[in-house]
Amino acid sequence: MLSLITFPPGFDEPSLSPFCVKAMILLKMSGQDWRPEWASHPKAGPLGKLPALRTPDGVIPDSALIQEWLTGQGADLFPGMDRQQRAQAHALMRMVEDSLHHGLIHDRWARDDAWSLVKPVYFAAMPAPVRAVVPNMLRKGVVKGLHRQGFARYSEAQRLTFMQADLDALSVQLGDQPYLFGDQPCAADASALPFLSMLAGLPCDTPLRAAVRANDRLMEYVARGRAALYPKLSLWSAAAA
Repeated sequence: MLSLITFPPGFDEPSLSPFCVKAMILLKMSGQDWRPEWASHPKAGPLGKLPALRTPDGVIPDSALIQEWLTGQGADLFPGMDRQQRAQAHALMRMVEDSLHHGLIHDRWARDDAWSLVKPVYFAAMPAPVRAVVPNMLRKGVVKGLHRQGFARYSEAQRLTFMQADLDALSVQLGDQPYLFGDQPCAADASALPFLSMLAGLPCDTPLRAAVRANDRLMEYVARGRAALYPKLSLWSAAAA
């Protein structure tokens, strides 16, 4: 059985990381037998980041490399799609995992109202004396990184302009289809679903959360995708606590 090294559940998600949930969905889509291996620190992965997948071929880091490994095992993660559609799916995934990722990180870590709710969930397993100091140090590093990248330099309205364009692109691509590229889910859905779900589930009201929730098409897509593709939280949440 494969083991997915992953951050634990939180905020009604099977993992606090959208990339870990992406890997879970890809494993489900590929039909692999797997189990979670909970980790509270990214250094549990070989690249100092999670997820990572324990396989007979060794530990595979990063959700994109996990996707490639599953494809090499015979999984068709772009079922019925031609080369042009696969290229479009790849571009959508990069948009989600770059642009919307920055939005999620910002609204979890940089906002004081969100941080006060995120901090006790993220660092619940950390010993109390350490928990009083280390999370705020890590937060400073994350916010500094957002500023260095440029995302945190924009105003709230400017950030929302960028994010709204991404949400609109996903909504247009989805149209009236069940999934982004038709009746069957593909790797692009494994990427988009957890990000949209986590943005809609931010623990406090933000303009970005409101923008996702205001899009009925995307919210229906999230509900449909969670029901069909998410692993069952009840199977593992107690073990992760």
